[in-house]
Amino acid sequence: MQQILQLDAQFDAEFERFKIFLEEVQFLLVNKKDELTEEDLNIPLRELVINDRRRVRIRDMSDYWDIFFAIERAILAYWEDYCTALKDRDVIKSLYSLLDFGEQEEGTLASWIAESLKAMLILRKRTGKKDYKLGEVLSCISLLISLVRTHRSSDGIGYLKWIKNFFEGKMPLTMDEIIDYIRKNEM
Repeated sequence: MQQILQLDAQFDAEFERFKIFLEEVQFLLVNKKDELTEEDLNIPLRELVINDRRRVRIRDMSDYWDIFFAIERAILAYWEDYCTALKDRDVIKSLYSLLDFGEQEEGTLASWIAESLKAMLILRKRTGKKDYKLGEVLSCISLLISLVRTHRSSDGIGYLKWIKNFFEGKMPLTMDEIIDYIRKNEM
């Protein structure tokens, strides 16, 4: 029951994050000046954040919705478009490799995530939003590692199915739907 309540709270935060994201996308679509160039994407990830490694405690994922969105959307795109054999354990490995903020091997899930993070951080700068600290981004990555572990399933893609449902707007809403979802997908 405790896990169900935690999932319910996570869903509420993710839903709020998604609503904010939709508003941001509308803004970016109207402002074409925010398009990214190849030169933009060659900027090292470390140069796009404030060099402060102090971790933060994330009480509300919606406070960092754009970081979570950039990472999770890249994971889903990689899984659907590039590597349908991807498993949650591969996601965990890729997220761990991002914790050093170094360059990632081209074509890997970690490189897709890093590129997505770069794009989000560049767009934040261009729209005058505050820069994130390195520790804030690292804290988000660490939280995602925990969430991937939480969404376990016998087929090894419990988390991947969860984010797919999220992006497709098919999240369970009621307590009964959440319990049913967990029984079908994560047990």
